[in-house]
Amino acid sequence: MGEKSINIRLNKALGQNFLKSDRVSRRIVESVELNPSTTIVEIGVGSGSLTSILLEKGYRVIGFEIDTRFSEGNRRLEGERCELRYEDFLKADLSTLPDSVTYVANIPYYITSPIIERIMFDGPSFDRAVLMVQKEYADRLTATPRTKEYGILTVNVNTFSEVRELFQVSRKEFIPQPEVDSMVIELSLLENPPIGEARRDQYRKFVRHCFSQRRKKLKNNLKSIVDLPEELLGSMAIGVDVRAEELSVDDFVSLFKNIYPEGGV
Repeated sequence: MGEKSINIRLNKALGQNFLKSDRVSRRIVESVELNPSTTIVEIGVGSGSLTSILLEKGYRVIGFEIDTRFSEGNRRLEGERCELRYEDFLKADLSTLPDSVTYVANIPYYITSPIIERIMFDGPSFDRAVLMVQKEYADRLTATPRTKEYGILTVNVNTFSEVRELFQVSRKEFIPQPEVDSMVIELSLLENPPIGEARRDQYRKFVRHCFSQRRKKLKNNLKSIVDLPEELLGSMAIGVDVRAEELSVDDFVSLFKNIYPEGGV
């Protein structure tokens, strides 16, 4: 994640940007603050700068890196507390990971959503996920209703987790320098999310459907899945003429449960 010197030509197709020094990496590790027995899953090991710091702090690390060119240089890290897997995290078999982990990653901008969805909905339970993402992406995760950043991502992530912005990282900290700043965020799964695991995928599809035509009023988007949507919205005091972007996360949960009651078809 952080590299003082890189002897490998960076691959633009993989969105590779590395930190110039260990300073930011150390700050990320300090923000983790977990029991040393915790297993850290690092996504995007690179040449192992962050991995080294995690091992230095006593953590067990399982690292994923898609670029096999780093394998030879990283052999020094592998051992009893460090397993490196040279494969695509998005295609990896996550059932082989421990039951509870903490994720740490500097996520390439172009695959941020797929990785966050994989972490939250396809992998094992996790205590926390400390992730460096594009600043604009972090703004979407923490957006409030009635803003242009508020959308499907905001609602789905915040229904099942708490999102915190930890600190901003200047674009000048990276090589090559990207066009935007980054933000280190923390995701923590809710212990008792309002939607159970069995209905999670159905809820996510429902939210996507509500936003399918963002400029249309919500009642129009709901016509294909519910009879008399105006009556339903009016009975819930949501408002007949609202758009999806005006609803809070709690509103989406309530609306979903009204349309798809537990035990219903």
